[in-house]
Amino acid sequence: MDYFFVNPKQVQGLLALIRDEEFKHLVRVVRKKEGEKIVLVDGEDNAYEALIRSIRKDHAECEIIKHIPRLNEPAIEVTLAVSILRNPARFDVLVEKATELGVRRIAPMISERTIPRREKHARLQKIALSAMKQCGRAYLPRILPLSSFEDIISAGEHYSLRLLPHEGAGLLSLREVLMKHRADTVLIMVGPEGGFTDEEVAGAVERKYLPVSLGPRRLRTETAALAALSAVIGST
Repeated sequence: MDYFFVNPKQVQGLLALIRDEEFKHLVRVVRKKEGEKIVLVDGEDNAYEALIRSIRKDHAECEIIKHIPRLNEPAIEVTLAVSILRNPARFDVLVEKATELGVRRIAPMISERTIPRREKHARLQKIALSAMKQCGRAYLPRILPLSSFEDIISAGEHYSLRLLPHEGAGLLSLREVLMKHRADTVLIMVGPEGGFTDEEVAGAVERKYLPVSLGPRRLRTETAALAALSAVIGST
């Protein structure tokens, strides 16, 4: 069945209303008809099997048949803090793929060697919404406000495990760390094309971040972020 986003405020009892852009997608793009079954997701961990009862001028009325909480959501909650990239299209792909893998939050970040200083927040959230429906999730990953490296590491105390993928020699592999540490909330910080500075790494270690190796090869920022995210979510 096809997935559609429904505003949580438009779900009342066994009735759900599809409006605005999602309604246009329903009737003009995929051309759904009355009597067809669909899946609704509200981005707040709720999914619903629903039947389209009526299609009006500006909305569709759906009867909820079944409520499925946390549909296709991982047991672990992962926040991915990533330095924004010179090529915004690569960051777009990162948001899309991280959503498919099960990320909970994405925090665009500015560190010492980050070159761009702005990002298109609304565009990134829209990409996450599209990816949420495509992969069949119930939760819409939050794109957090653009933040500095210092702001991110200062907020890390709320996570039970804090990881810093790094290419320094002698580090434990991410796999080894995940075998030793079990956590239900994880923060992963990934640096820009030039990597984190020695001072940034030292500051993160002081706040109990664990530098980890992702292997012998030098990875692009988006590759490192997705590899780390996949390993963490796959460890549960």
